Parts: sequence; C-alpha cells; structure tokens
Amino acid sequence: MSDTVHCPDCGHENPPGFEACAACGFPLGEPQAGPAPAAATAEAPGAAPASSEPHITIRRPLPRPRPRGSQQATTLWLVFGTFMALMVIWVAIKANVDRASQPVEGSNPQQQVNADSLARVLQSDSTNVTAQVELANIFYDTGNWNDAIIHYRSALRKDSSLVSALVDLGVCYYNLGDAEAADRHFRLALNRDPHQPVALFNLGIVSERRKEYRQALDFYHRALQTAPPEEIKQAIIAGMGRIQQAQGLQPKPLESPPATP
Repeated sequence: MSDTVHCPDCGHENPPGFEACAACGFPLGEPQAGPAPAAATAEAPGAAPASSEPHITIRRPLPRPRPRGSQQATTLWLVFGTFMALMVIWVAIKANVDRASQPVEGSNPQQQVNADSLARVLQSDSTNVTAQVELANIFYDTGNWNDAIIHYRSALRKDSSLVSALVDLGVCYYNLGDAEAADRHFRLALNRDPHQPVALFNLGIVSERRKEYRQALDFYHRALQTAPPEEIKQAIIAGMGRIQQAQGLQPKPLESPPATP
C-alpha cells in the first residue's frame, strides 16, 4: 500500500500529512493510511456500534473571482481608444468640409452657395477653368481682391487667352493699389483683343491717375469707338469731360461708322 494520500478531486497523489491537494487545493481532511474498507450492510459480531455523528461532506472551495482592477483598466483603454478614433474621423470630415466650403466675406447667401458648389467642383477636378473663373468672379463681385487674384491667375495658367479674366485681374491689382500690375494686365488683354472696351477704359483711368492726360484721353476715345455697353459709355464720357475741363484738351473726332451698302 502506498503511503500517499489520493486526491478525490483530481487524482493527484499527495504525501502523507498534507491537508490540501498540492495540485488543485482540494481539502484532503485527515491523512489516510490506505483505502477505507467497504461499508458493511450490517454490523459485525462484537464490533463497536457505528458512530451516530452525521457525515460532513467537504465541499470544494469556489474559484476565486478575477481581480477587477485589470479588467476595468482594459475597459477604460478600449473606451479611450474608441473616443480618439472617433475624434480623428470627425477632424478629417470637418477638414474636408472646410476645404470645400470657403467663407466668402461680404457675400449674400446665394453667392456663398455658388462658391461652395464651385469649390467642390474644383476639389474633384482642378483643371476646370470655367469653375475657376466663376469662383474668381464671386470674389471679385464681393471685393475680395486677393482671393480673386489667386483664382484668376490659376485659370490663366491653364488658358492665357481669357481676355475678360486678364481685365478683371488688372482691376483687382488696381484696387489693391498696384497700378503698374494693373496697366500690364490691361495691355496684355489688348494684345489679344485690341477693341476690348473695358481694357481701353481702364487704361484711360490708370493714365489719368498718372496725370498722363493726353494718353488717357486717347484711351477713352478709343474705348468710345468700340460701342461699349451703356454703363461704361457714360463713365468714358465723364472721364473725357474731366480731362477737357482741367486741361483744355480735345479728343479726336469719332470715326463715322462704315456705310451700309
């Protein structure tokens, strides 16, 4: 017979004297020298009477709960990580929206809607010259000269034949106080279209500001010969009147229109 104590829970053989199984911790109770004899159905003759004490069943200890500290820390990190990921997504979406929606100072609601729409078009197709010019025109109409210059120049880099864009670009520079850049762009427009009335009128304005009155009068005169729109025509006549009154200069007579056959 072995002197070891057999664990009834896991079957591990423990040395004598162990109160609990070395392998699983199951209580072993009093050490046993060997297997207990089988229970008899009746008392043997001359045997001592059976004990009347109730049998106590030793239950296996319940497993200890896992420490909550590490589990709580893991949960907190998961929550924090999820929050940070959502923040990154929100910032990215907001950045895209901001890029697509550039506030136009001084614009009315419809101009802002148009500007946002054009910005989205350019975001998907930066080569769209028409959208670039239309967006520049919105900045021009609202007096945002620097922003208008950026978009006019971008459009002209793609298509240098845009006469109206050259003229409007010159006006932006003039309104920012750069008469030299304005003059240069008005003349570039005339190189492409010698009869562009707005370019001629604007060159008259620039020359008058420089006190080059005879040259200014010549530009006004040429602009008047191009049959300009009525609103420009009145401004041309007013400019010519200022020079005539201040300097006593007379413009050349207007050429008669060609006779119709």
